[in-house]
Parts: sequence; C-alpha cells; structure tokens
Amino acid sequence: MPHYAHKEGARKYLLSAHLAWVAAGAATRLQAMPGRRDLVPAALLAGLTHDFGKYTGYFQRYLLQGKGGPAKQHAFISGLFALHLATGLDFPLPLRLAVFLSIVRHHRSLADPAEFLVAPRDLAPEVRENLDPETAGRLRVVEEQVADLRAQAGKVAQSLSCAAAHTARLLAKQGMDPPHWLAWDWHQMLDQFLDQWTAAYGALYTGWRRWKRRDDRDLSAYFDLIGLFSALIDADKIHAARVREAARTTIPGEGELLERYRAAHFGPPGNSMEILRENIYRNVAAGISRVPLEQKIFTITAPTGAGKTLAGFKAAFSLRERLSTVRNNTRPRIIYALPFTSIVDQTFEVGEKLLRTALADLADPAAPVPTSWILKHHHLADVRYSLLEDDEERSLDEALLLIESWQSEVVITTFVQLFHTLIGYENRMLKKLHRLGGAILILDEVQNIPVEYWPLVEETLRRACDHLHMRVILMTATRPEWFKEHEAVELAGDPDTVRRQFAAVNRVSVWADMTPLTADEAAANFLDAYAQDRSYLVVLNTIKSSIAFYEALRDYWAGSGPPLYYLSTNIIPAERERRLQEIRERLARGEKPVLVSTQVVEAGVDLDFDEVWRDLGPVDAVVQVAGRCNRHFRRARGNVHLMHLVDKPGEGNHSLASFVYGKIHTLAARRLFGARSFLEEPDFYDAVADYFHTVRQSKSLAESEGLLQAMARLRFTGKGADEESPCISDFALIRDLPHYVQVFVCADAAAEEIWNRYQSTVSGERDLRRRREAFLLLKRDFLRYIVSVPKDLLLHRLDGETRPPVIPPYLLDEFYDGQTGFKRVKDEGCLIY
Repeated sequence: MPHYAHKEGARKYLLSAHLAWVAAGAATRLQAMPGRRDLVPAALLAGLTHDFGKYTGYFQRYLLQGKGGPAKQHAFISGLFALHLATGLDFPLPLRLAVFLSIVRHHRSLADPAEFLVAPRDLAPEVRENLDPETAGRLRVVEEQVADLRAQAGKVAQSLSCAAAHTARLLAKQGMDPPHWLAWDWHQMLDQFLDQWTAAYGALYTGWRRWKRRDDRDLSAYFDLIGLFSALIDADKIHAARVREAARTTIPGEGELLERYRAAHFGPPGNSMEILRENIYRNVAAGISRVPLEQKIFTITAPTGAGKTLAGFKAAFSLRERLSTVRNNTRPRIIYALPFTSIVDQTFEVGEKLLRTALADLADPAAPVPTSWILKHHHLADVRYSLLEDDEERSLDEALLLIESWQSEVVITTFVQLFHTLIGYENRMLKKLHRLGGAILILDEVQNIPVEYWPLVEETLRRACDHLHMRVILMTATRPEWFKEHEAVELAGDPDTVRRQFAAVNRVSVWADMTPLTADEAAANFLDAYAQDRSYLVVLNTIKSSIAFYEALRDYWAGSGPPLYYLSTNIIPAERERRLQEIRERLARGEKPVLVSTQVVEAGVDLDFDEVWRDLGPVDAVVQVAGRCNRHFRRARGNVHLMHLVDKPGEGNHSLASFVYGKIHTLAARRLFGARSFLEEPDFYDAVADYFHTVRQSKSLAESEGLLQAMARLRFTGKGADEESPCISDFALIRDLPHYVQVFVCADAAAEEIWNRYQSTVSGERDLRRRREAFLLLKRDFLRYIVSVPKDLLLHRLDGETRPPVIPPYLLDEFYDGQTGFKRVKDEGCLIY
C-alpha cells in the first residue's frame, strides 16, 4: 500500500513526492541566499525527512480513516530520524540542533531545545517513567512508532529511496549537484536508526548542555536555525497547498526608473524646499554609485518633507543593480519597512506609481502593477496576488501564501512584520526570513522603535548583515545614535553637508511653555490664541485629554466656528480614513480646519497645517509633528506651541506624557524644553542628537542585552528554560494593552452588512478551512470597524456570546459617539494610544 502525505477530498498525494519537492524547495531557497550555501545540505536533509513520521501506520490510518491517537503525531520522530542522519554526516552540533528543532516544530513555532532534549541516562526504558509526563509520553510514542516502522521497514526504505532519487533529479534541473548521500542504502540507514535512535538523541543533549554554557553573544547558531526553519516551512506550506510559486522577474528599465518617474512628475525646482529635495536626491544618487559593494549599512538623514522616500528608492534600486553584477545577475529584493500601516499605504502608492513607469512600456498604462513586482504586507492589506503574465489573480489561499512569504521584487511592510521575523520564534513570521537573504532593507522613521530595543535592533541588524548578506538603509529626520563611527555611510552627504541641509530650511519655530495645564486650561489658552486665517493641528497624548480638549472647542464654537475634526484610535479606522481624506481636501482648497488628535497623525502622514499645538513629548516626536506644520514651505513661517498637560490641577499632578512615554523620556524632554523654550528648525538637528544621547545614557540596556543572550542561546520561549531568563518570545515591538478587548462597531449600513456576512459565513461555519477563507475575504473591511476598548467598560453591558463583541445599531448611541468614538463612561485613568 502506498504512503501518503496529504489528501484533498478523494485525491491523495504520495509522501515520497512531497518529501522530494520540499527537500529541493528548501535547498533552492538557501542556495538563493548569498553566502549561505553551507546550509544547503542541512536544508536537503531536513526537507527529505521532515515528514518521515508519516510513514507509520498510525498516521496513514488517521489520514485515510480519521482514526488516530498520540502515535499519529509525526514531527518528533521525524526530527529524531533527521538527527540520526545528520550525526552520521558529521554536521556540527549547532547545525544538528537546527535540523532537529526545525523538523520537530515545523508545524508550530520554535521553542527551547530544553523542552525536547533528554539526558542519555534518562533514555533507558526503566527510568523514563521518572521523567515529566509530557516527555515520558513522547518517548513511549516513539517506541510504538519504531515498532510499527520496523514491521514495514522494506516498504518505507523503498519509498525513501524513491524520494531521494526524485530529489536528485529535481536538484539537477535547478543546476545543483546532488550530494552523494542521496544514493545511500536507505534500508540500511533505516535499520540503523530503528536500532540506535537514542544514541544521536542523547549525544545532542550532552553537546547542547556544553555548548550553551559558552560565554559569548555569537548569533551564528540563531541565524542558521531560523534560516533553515524558514526555508523548510515555506517550502512545506507552498508544496502542501499546491501553490505555483512566483518566479523572480526583471522590472524593465529599472536602472532608469527613478529618472523617468521624476521627469514625468516633477519640473525644475521652484523654491528652496524643492531645491533642497533635488540636492538631497542628487547627493544620495552620487553617494550610492561610488560606495564599495562590501559596505553594508547606510543612512539618509534629512529634514521632514525633504523627499526621503524617492531618495531611498533611488539608493535601493541603484544598489540592487550594482549588486546584481556580482551575484550572477540575481537582483536583491527591496524590503521597505515603516512603523505604521498608514504610512505603509502612502509609501506603497509612491512605489506603485514608480513601477507603473516600467509597466507603461509593456502593457496598458492603466493596468494594475503586478504583485510580483511590488506587494504591500500588513494586517489590513488586501489579499490579492497577480503576475504580469497571468490573466487572472491567484486564488485566495495562493495569494495569502505568496504574500506572506514575500514573493515579490519590492515589499512594503511594517516594522512588526520585519523585526518579528529577524527577532522571531513564530512560525508565520519566520517563514519569510529566507527572503531577507541578500536583500536591501529600507528602514524609514527608525526613531519610532522603543529606545529600550535600540541596542537589540542595532546588533541584530549588524549580525543579519553578516549572516544574511543584507544591506540596510536607515532613513529619518531624527536619526538615533546607532552604529559606530564610520560603520554606516551617510548618503545625504558628509556631516557638514547634512548640517547645512537642515539649516537650509527654516519653516517652523517651536515655542515651549512647561507650565502645568489641565486639558480644559490648555483648550482655553488655544481659544484665546485662535485666528480664523490659520489651520490648526492639536496633538495630545491620551484619549481622555484629547476628547476633553475637543469637546471644549466644540462647545465653545457651537457649530459656528471652523471645520472641527477629532482623530484617535478611539474611532473606527474607516471613519479615521474618511476624516483624513476630507481634511486633506479642505487643506488643498485653502480652507482652515482644526484637527484635535492623538499621536496617530505624527510620523509620515502627509498633512500641512499653519500652526501646531502639542502636548509634551520626546524631542523626536515634537520634531515629527513639526513636520506637519508648514511642511511644503508655502508660507514664511509656521509655529509649533509645546504645552505641558497634567492629570489634575495643583500639587501632586503627573505629566500625561509620562503615562505614554515613561519617566525617562518625559524628564529628558522637560529639561531640554525648559532650558530651550524657543527652537527654530535649524536647531532641531542638534537638539535631537542631545536628547537621544541623554535618553540612551539613562535607559537601561538590560532588556536588549537579555534578548540578545536569548538569541545566542536559542531560548525561544520560557518553557523548559529558567523562568527568570528572558526569551525571544518576550520581544514585542508593539505591546498589547492589558485588559483591553476588540469590539466591532455597527457604525453605518456598510458595517451592518459586513457584520451580517461575518455571522453567516464565518461565525456559523464549522469547517475550519472554509471559515478561514471566508474571514480572509472579509478581513480588510471587517477590521475597519474594530476599536480596542477597556474590558471593564463592557462588563455586563454587551452580549457576551459574540466573538468579537459587537455594538449593534440599536445600542450605538449608548456606546459610541459619532465624533469622539467609544464612550468613556467612567474615569478609567489615562488611556494610552
């Protein structure tokens, strides 16, 4: 009887073919990573053995009849078989551990080696029952599986021989030389394993215990493991789902792309801001054309609104073309990462317009730019995938797998997607890690990464450049103190040139007053200073203070004042998008709206107001919001008024900034703005540098150091490790607010229709696959009506049966205000967004 790997309905797929395709797929993924061909043998071995446990009768009965028990599990015994073979091939200990863990966890996220390794003295049958129940049960299952495999060893060995021979043919088609061990006597190999499976397993424990005691922070083993794991699980998922992979493609005329785009969309510079953009672009273009190709890290430091996006694309495409000449004409992927989904969307629009210039030479200029050229990846992005040569888009399942594994020449994504891949343990994040091999990373607005993670991110990028042969371009107006002197090449010019570029524009002045004010007092000051001929942006730190400020203005003007808007995460995303678009249109028409907001509008959002008022925050955040004031230099000067809001009047008050940014950041900012109550734009460069230096000196490095140690020792999760030791799973670029819950708001007829569809096609669907597909179809629209609110504000007030909780139309007035969003019906303290 044949052995099968999967089935769909009545159709069954041979296990030997699946093993071969995954082996070849994993190997070719690592073969494509510059400098990582040393991992190809491990990838071949892992792919060829990853589903070895499916040969047991237990799994085959489960697959064909639905009958199973613990012995149907296949990953652990597959890892043991691979470990036995890797030991015979003399793989070094870290690589043996990588092969073993990759296979044991190939359907799940990575976990600590300690969770799966057992001391040789505890492997004897008579002492196994002294082990913890989970480990003892796992070893009993292996014994049952070994007995089952021994009874059918001939058929299993014959299938393994077929898989190995098929793998050799697939490799030859890819121009790769099959290794000698594919021609092994697989019957002999199988017999040895069944007789001696504890030997290599026990030796791995002994070696690992010795290895993890080393006193260094070398990340080689970590990057080897996650690189191998990524290649294995991506190849496995793609083949199991029968997805046609997207072949690498060449974007026509990409060497001239930027120049053609700029010629079509921009004329000669007409004012000082346009001249500055032109100078920075030319400096970057000249700088990237002459740097040695061995250089790994670059920076582009320029004022807000100075055209960093196009300059970054220019640097990346030029470097991509140069690197292809030394990589057998293989062009590195460009991965462009940003902190927020809103500016991911903005940057994607720029990239799409840029690549449409190349599309115009091949097809209808109005045709969609293929996803194989550029894709957008974040939780709100559409799940669509297309190739230039395909008439139809890929199916939903195919599109999702291709997008999540970053099968495109240019990827625009979030910091969360990127850094939880580089510093990661989750299966869904790590499957795209191998796409970073040889890639060019553009990291925009890097100052938004929490300061406590700066040493971690800096060192991870440094080591990733070495192990993955990446190139990194950091772009910001407020660059943190990252990397050693001369380690990074500044593409915008030498230090004097960069300083002159910051001094060349003086669009805005910052006036700081650190007198403590409540939100109502700040609103009164604003109304006293308000002028009808100006547009205003007010940025506050908490939901509570922003609503209080907005309501004070709304009540004062009572409908007779300027167009007044409110924005925060207290409002559904669909309404935030609509309001932002309406504000842009009003500003473009020369109208003078007033927007009260939290920090959702700070970095990257392309708005341009005459005047900005902001609550105290880190100096880089103040500079970022100053970039929304007189952004395009259309007036002589814009003003930023910096306030200091507190939670209550009188003694014993606390800065609202400290609830959001912490005491260290708040104290450093108060001291700087207390000493320098007036700043002009040319002063920003030095002020930010002083602030970052102060914060970095004050901030504990313990969190970053602990995570780097965890990476070096492969401590992925807390289970099986010292409970006090930091683990990679502790890393969280965005920390979830405790005791908060997501709520769906039926805010309009469209939301009602989406909720009804969700109830009928998702909630009511028992088949997990159909339920997932139905949600993917709805996901983007569904999430546009979700808000995150404190659990205690919902207690006993909404139907607890629905998931997520829903605010139906008949309860909308009770729970949701059309202007300020979810109603904060009691004083729950300072809510941080």
